[in-house]
Amino acid sequence: MKLQLLIKIIFLQIILLKTLSSFGQDTIKITRRSFVESGVLVASASQTPFWLRANVLGVVPNTGTNFTLRGGFYQEYATKNSKIKKYNWGYGLNSVANINQGGVDFILPEAYIKAKAGIFEIWGGRRQEVMGLSDSSGIGTGPITLSGNAIPMPKVQFLTPNWVNLGFKGFFAAKVSYAHGWFDDGIMKDYYLHQKSIYGRIGRPNAKFKFYAGLTHNVQWSGTRTLPDGTTEINYHDFPAYISVVIPMKDKPWLNGVDLSKYQGNDTQYQFGNHSGSFDLGFEITGKKRRAFIYKQAPFEYLATNSGVTEFEDGLYGVKITNFKNEKVKEFVIEMLYTLNQSRYVSGFYKLTGLSPERWEADDNYFNHGQYLDGYVYKGKPISTPLIFPYKDYKGKLSSDEFQYALMSNILAFHVGMNGTISPRKIQYQLKVTYSNNYIKNLNTPSRQFSLGVKTLTPIKFFGGSQLVSDLGFDYGDVYENVLGISFGIRKSW
Repeated sequence: MKLQLLIKIIFLQIILLKTLSSFGQDTIKITRRSFVESGVLVASASQTPFWLRANVLGVVPNTGTNFTLRGGFYQEYATKNSKIKKYNWGYGLNSVANINQGGVDFILPEAYIKAKAGIFEIWGGRRQEVMGLSDSSGIGTGPITLSGNAIPMPKVQFLTPNWVNLGFKGFFAAKVSYAHGWFDDGIMKDYYLHQKSIYGRIGRPNAKFKFYAGLTHNVQWSGTRTLPDGTTEINYHDFPAYISVVIPMKDKPWLNGVDLSKYQGNDTQYQFGNHSGSFDLGFEITGKKRRAFIYKQAPFEYLATNSGVTEFEDGLYGVKITNFKNEKVKEFVIEMLYTLNQSRYVSGFYKLTGLSPERWEADDNYFNHGQYLDGYVYKGKPISTPLIFPYKDYKGKLSSDEFQYALMSNILAFHVGMNGTISPRKIQYQLKVTYSNNYIKNLNTPSRQFSLGVKTLTPIKFFGGSQLVSDLGFDYGDVYENVLGISFGIRKSW
């Protein structure tokens, strides 16, 4: 029944595309696009290779050979005389059915509606997005806090989707976002995501040099869970608690006169909820032939007011090169992810500031928490960088003492990625190579892992012009099963 429903949805998308495209005035253009794709994935072991299942909106299962059928339909904002109209709306729907021995798994990774008024946008539903200063083309490992690794969670988000001019003909510009989301039930039930970001740019849009800085702030909050003794822990979501989530100050004057006995001790002693995020820096140089973008994302935990500076060397470091005239290597990125400080020692950068650390030797365990024991995951997959992985994906065995948290976040990883087009067939390719030391049991003995991913899109004449999609993945090391996997499919876009 699920498969029949998906087929009906896909054909409805195609009919709507053909029908609605015939409407509109000559000066108003409405862009609609849709796609249909089918394929099969096979692997030499039970576990799917890392780069076949990572950063794909959670639609590729971790295990098992499967056949997949996908379809999507989108309407972008309308333009009038080549300019986006001031008041506008659009939507998107992306549906997936994975068929294997266990049956049919129906997934809806995207289903949203969006509206625009001037510089502002609001949208609700599930929508693909990444957040932060890093590679956004898909050849990198993804932003450290929101990478597109998991199925997008339901959200309502208010934002400025484009850079907003703050003066001096665009020399200063900014972007902001503010969102509320809903996690799925796990150990903690009925809990929420608070998310906001602010980013600034110095340098006009066409300037040779541009500097970027900003931060993303995420909070898991509210919810209930059953404790080992059978009692229920309740994390209240009243207005004072919400203000404490939004404004993570050490001192909270809005709690004066409030009965604190109803809140959990961790909330009143530290912060309400599980706070995390990243401080981002970026520098861009644009020349005639290529553009270079240098970026750093530093993760933080808001248990102390200067968290993130104490452990400043932790984070994602990257350099991305975009070639304007070389189609064979269109984009190239090299990255390093280091997360071994986690407030265990004071960073060199923090020592240079001359400040006194409020908290260190504390072991932050990024994206984990003592109350929100599932970690920063949605539908079983991390919403952060996929290099921080669930312990359940580890092929080795762990004792109960070693398996204290949901996510393994102690890592030193190196990554190279590139994409381009190979002539004369105009074959598009994407290459990813990752090597990592994962400190799973302790900080002295790393578990080493090598992962490779190669994807190609080859134009074919089938069905009036389609693409043959092939995706190869290979894992070798101590973390995942040694496996070779490949998927083949056909994709038709309108």
